[in-house]
Amino acid sequence: MSPDDAPPVGDPPDETPAGESDADYLATTIWAQVDAALSGITAIPVTAEEERSVIDLIVRIPPREVVAGLRVLKSAEELRFDYLRCLTAIDLEDEGIDVVYHLYSSGTKQNVTVKSRLPADRLEVGTATSVWRAANWYEREVQEMFGVRFEGHPDPRTLLLPEEMTDVFPLRKSHPLAEIEVLQGEGIAYEEGEL
Repeated sequence: MSPDDAPPVGDPPDETPAGESDADYLATTIWAQVDAALSGITAIPVTAEEERSVIDLIVRIPPREVVAGLRVLKSAEELRFDYLRCLTAIDLEDEGIDVVYHLYSSGTKQNVTVKSRLPADRLEVGTATSVWRAANWYEREVQEMFGVRFEGHPDPRTLLLPEEMTDVFPLRKSHPLAEIEVLQGEGIAYEEGEL
């Protein structure tokens, strides 16, 4: 395969193989176990996300139930998601912010991603520090970078930014320097043959 035939870097793989329905896809994942474990925590059904991932099943849990859901995913015998790989957020502007928890089970070698959508006018969710102590610094970072408040967090001090910087959130799309930062990176490229 010549370099001209290679797919462009960054193009996502086909999400749905020909003829594969969402039900077929979910049957190849741990959705049945996750759905059974989470079935009793909320009056609102937990849903598997339509968005597919290479290694993770993506599950959406309502904000008021997310900590209970995370606790169940960690303690359920057949799942045992004992490792919080990452906790971050995605700014969806007017739609709100998704808080994203990437979980791993060292016993079953499975991955799951939990997303919880916070409305733009109420960026608050319970802290996951009672489930994983490692959530402490992740939540502090998300609080500073996105403005999400984690109710009950044991140590909400700033982690990365100056303490007086409480009204600017650098990873939000509305950040005052976001446009400049994008423009600064536009001219960056490798010369042919440098790779």
